Amino acid sequence: MKLRDLLSRLRRDTKGNTLALCAAAIIPLTAIIGSALDLSVAYMARSRLQNACDAGVLAGRQYMQGTSFDQSVRAEADKFFDFNFPAGTAGTTGLDFEVEQDATNRSQLLGIANALVPTSLMRIFGYDNIPIEVECDATRDMGHNDIALVLDVTGSMAQNASGGGGARIDRLRNGAAGIYRALDSGDGSVTRFAIVPYSHTVNVARSLDNRDILVDQTYIDGTWNYRICDTNGSQAWNCQNTSTTGTRPVTGVQTINGQSKYIYNLSFNHTGSKTVHISNSYWNNANGAYPGNREGFRTSGNGCIEERPSVGTPTNLFQVLTTISREDVDTRASNGGNQEHLQFGRYDPFVQRGQTQEGCPAEATRLREYDTEDAFQTAINAATARVTGGTYHDIGMLWGTRYVSRTGFFGGNNFNQGDNVTEIDGIPVNMHIVFMTDGELDTGPTLYSAYGVERYQERLDTWGTQDQAHIDRFQSVCTVAKNMGVTVWVIALDVGNTGDIEDCATSGEHFYTSDGSDLEAIFERIGQGIGNLRLTR
Repeated sequence: MKLRDLLSRLRRDTKGNTLALCAAAIIPLTAIIGSALDLSVAYMARSRLQNACDAGVLAGRQYMQGTSFDQSVRAEADKFFDFNFPAGTAGTTGLDFEVEQDATNRSQLLGIANALVPTSLMRIFGYDNIPIEVECDATRDMGHNDIALVLDVTGSMAQNASGGGGARIDRLRNGAAGIYRALDSGDGSVTRFAIVPYSHTVNVARSLDNRDILVDQTYIDGTWNYRICDTNGSQAWNCQNTSTTGTRPVTGVQTINGQSKYIYNLSFNHTGSKTVHISNSYWNNANGAYPGNREGFRTSGNGCIEERPSVGTPTNLFQVLTTISREDVDTRASNGGNQEHLQFGRYDPFVQRGQTQEGCPAEATRLREYDTEDAFQTAINAATARVTGGTYHDIGMLWGTRYVSRTGFFGGNNFNQGDNVTEIDGIPVNMHIVFMTDGELDTGPTLYSAYGVERYQERLDTWGTQDQAHIDRFQSVCTVAKNMGVTVWVIALDVGNTGDIEDCATSGEHFYTSDGSDLEAIFERIGQGIGNLRLTR
């Protein structure tokens, strides 16, 4: 048979063609199906790798102290990356994750991760694995922040912290700078701090104007009755009853006019009240060295105040309500006219009578920027220099809220110096209060506080206990602050029962307990928590 005839017959005979075609199609079909399967596995692995990369840079950025980047930041980022993408996930090999600081934007972290995903069917075509790679960036939107540090400087802060390291006040001084370090610098954000040390009053007069201070003020009047004897230190004779309208005598053995005297059986006879003009007042100085006018009082450095009456009670210049309103925070005396109901009294233990304890903490300072950590530390040390008095949370929190408020004493153009603003260059300014205390409320009926000597003056309008009245005021001002958009952070240092203060925090995540040993770390965590983390790609 000729070849031409054979080929003609094969062309006409179609039996078996399907098998040949199927055999020829097996190879491309295998490639298509295998690549689809292997690529789907690679796609899922890449998605998980991207999530791990994002988690790593976010964790690293959260851990950073300001814009300081070091090996500890890398370790934190690696920890979260490894948790979200353990070695061997989806059979991967060659896993690598790198994180670095953006050279042009120090507040941003850049991450890159890559791995090899093993193939299955694609191996027969010489492809043993599929390389995958992802990139991730994270930054923290700091915006601008105004932060009021409301710090307890009461007498108990001189006691040793339970966590060791000396006195609580020393732990505070050493730890507070943690918040400064944790906040960004060099990224264009503006952070200002107000510092409000508080005990049973606050030293805020330098932040006020003359029109904010009463000229004529009512104080308690009365006499101190006691027995005074000659003594040699172990025996007493020539004892007699006597009294004085001056300051409270000190009991025990005293030297008076060069002679040893023994004073005991001290009691106070409350005879009423007296109105004192400011020129006759010698605040915190027995020799009357400070000038007898409002300007002298404000700039004396001892400008502790008696809180004004609640706004809305203009006919009663003493009444203080157990609730605090936004008007109490913001309303300010204006120039001219009768403004006594909006003015603050002078805390003057040398004119006041009937108290068994008094004291004036160091000066509070308004919102300001600090160029260096050393400057911030100096301000903290100065604010905590005087450790004295009882624990009136409400007066500290009230003035912390006044210091950050946009619509009150320091908003607008009150002083034409760093006034509180809502935004800078179109970027909002966030408000924060960090409230730190070492104790439960401690109010004494004869302690001279920002509310006078409460046993005799009875300024608080309440049928309950004195302590409960101040707790109510504290919780009320916390609510006002949060309603104003202030984020409230609370630190309880060696506090057994935190029930009175815990709810003041914006949320459970904004409340911390400390034994003193971790106080610096807590301030750092608060600084790290200010601002919003976000992915930049």
